[in-house]
Amino acid sequence: METAQFGIFAHGGLNLHTANFQTLPDVPSCCPHYGNGDGLGWGFGAFYDFFPRSPFSLQIRIGYSSLNAILKTDEFTTVQDLTGSAVPGEFEYSVQASFGMLGLTPLLTYRLSSQATVLAGPTVGWIPSNSVTEMESLIQPATYGTFSNGLRTRNVFSGARADVSKLYLGACAGVQYRVPLNPSNTLFALPEIFGTLGATPIIRGMNWRANSIMGGVSIEYRMFAPLPPPPPPPPPPPPPPPVVVSSPAKPKPPVLTATLAAVTLDSAGAQQPLKEIVIEDYIRTQYRPLLNYIFFDSGSAQIPSRYHRVSRSKSSSYDFKKFNSYETLPLYYEILNIVGSRMQEYPQAKLTIVGCDGDAGDPRSLASERADVVFQYLRNVWGVDPNRMRKEARGLPEKASNADDSDGIVENRRAEIYSNDPRILEPIFTTDTAHVPKPPLVRLVPGGMAQAGLTHWNIARSEGAERLEPFSGKGALVPHLDWDLNKESEALLGSLDTIHAVLEVEDRAGQHVNSNPVTIPVKHFTLLDKHRIGSTDTVVSRYSLILFDFDRSDLGEENRHIADFVKARISAKSKVRILGYTDRMGSDEYNQKLSEERARATQQYIGVWDADVRGLGRSSLLYDNNLPEGRFYSRTVTVVVTTPTAR
Repeated sequence: METAQFGIFAHGGLNLHTANFQTLPDVPSCCPHYGNGDGLGWGFGAFYDFFPRSPFSLQIRIGYSSLNAILKTDEFTTVQDLTGSAVPGEFEYSVQASFGMLGLTPLLTYRLSSQATVLAGPTVGWIPSNSVTEMESLIQPATYGTFSNGLRTRNVFSGARADVSKLYLGACAGVQYRVPLNPSNTLFALPEIFGTLGATPIIRGMNWRANSIMGGVSIEYRMFAPLPPPPPPPPPPPPPPPVVVSSPAKPKPPVLTATLAAVTLDSAGAQQPLKEIVIEDYIRTQYRPLLNYIFFDSGSAQIPSRYHRVSRSKSSSYDFKKFNSYETLPLYYEILNIVGSRMQEYPQAKLTIVGCDGDAGDPRSLASERADVVFQYLRNVWGVDPNRMRKEARGLPEKASNADDSDGIVENRRAEIYSNDPRILEPIFTTDTAHVPKPPLVRLVPGGMAQAGLTHWNIARSEGAERLEPFSGKGALVPHLDWDLNKESEALLGSLDTIHAVLEVEDRAGQHVNSNPVTIPVKHFTLLDKHRIGSTDTVVSRYSLILFDFDRSDLGEENRHIADFVKARISAKSKVRILGYTDRMGSDEYNQKLSEERARATQQYIGVWDADVRGLGRSSLLYDNNLPEGRFYSRTVTVVVTTPTAR
């Protein structure tokens, strides 16, 4: 019987700080915003278990740990070089913090088995020491340039902070696995992992909290009371009489096996073993056009719910920074708010709103109502002076889609927005981080034998603790299934963890079999990784030309303006791809030709003759072509400029 249970522990791991502030109190800084940060941490201490004989127990831990972390923010801007010309610049803002904490953690423990234990409880700590350094550094240009102080750093603060919270409160949870170290089961090693979530700010009055994930080992010693002698064994029972049972031999079940392999394709299209997936981060700039049309349902003058609208009270706090994370169509659904905000910014600009009822006859009241509902939203929510807006109504738009096609009929039910100031409808320029998978294609190859034939099969996929959408089917297995990672969201690619897959099959005899599990490691090569090793980074700029009119390939005035913008940003080191697209309307042959003409017209205008120029026709539809805006945004040319930048 156990009488006592105690020991020591040592941990190491990762501190994960969450923050939302601009600078430390009383420290000058130009930093736009500090977000999350991380750093290596360690800890050690001792523990004692109460009630060790029960599945539930109370464990008290006392220890010392570090809460170190680095918070960094990069700002991309424009600076002047030695000749006075504007060149790309990058400022790095950093806070390097070191905190030591003496903590007391009471944990409620539960033994899942004789080896596994889960623990959870609050943690209370006292922070007796700290050291904080904040500075701003000039990163780009890398070889020249200083701040006004003659240095490449400024606004430097380093030292202990008097406003650091002495009291730390948080919640802690973990899991242990017990391994005996001696035959008498009195000494154990417990590999363990703990997560701590901070509840109090590190610096008083600031949104800055310290969390951690720590792994390590505890050494536990158990004391036992002497055991009483065992009772004598009972006499053995008499042997049972022999029983002879004869039964007919059962037929063997039909053979059912399953296998699964993961491969990828090389440049020649041949299958190669897939050892791992690398997600590499790149700085991505995008120049995306605004479609100046609002589409309406048949017979309706109500703005559809997919267009985002705000209240008058919230229009003053409308935040354009969120556009960095927006995909193309969600960005387009902000068109009414973008126009309203820009009309406030440029008070001399004027608008013309043209309502179209979609018929070839004279303008009807429906066209006027569609123009008026856009007019009223801009006036009532964004406060645009009615004298700055003019309404028109007509049957078909001036540049109408094919009225003999069902898709064209839907596209002609719209309100059009025009301005005498091109800044009102100019494209949106954003900068964010792109996650590029290498290789981009995962091919899953199922196999096996089913003598009775299959009824259905399923390939279950998961990453980490999250389940991904499965592949499934009925009857015989398919030769292979391709998973195109380029079509996954940026959010999924940025968080993708080790991928697991297994083939599950059922035959007509009702048998179930699972294949061998397939594990695909995923590594992330982030911008921070590149910065730490000083590697050459790459800026991927993606420019979408103003959308081409239906069945047209010539560059209008708006497209030439964007093409001039693109030309100015192509250097001698840049690699350029020009990709032409169409919507689903028309034949495959015609759309292939039209997409090639759009791509070639763009290449000829920007004058990059060694570019990779391709027309993809309707084989690669960029957006949902069941929506009129999806078809318009598919009538485009995308120019991708990849430029290496030395750190």
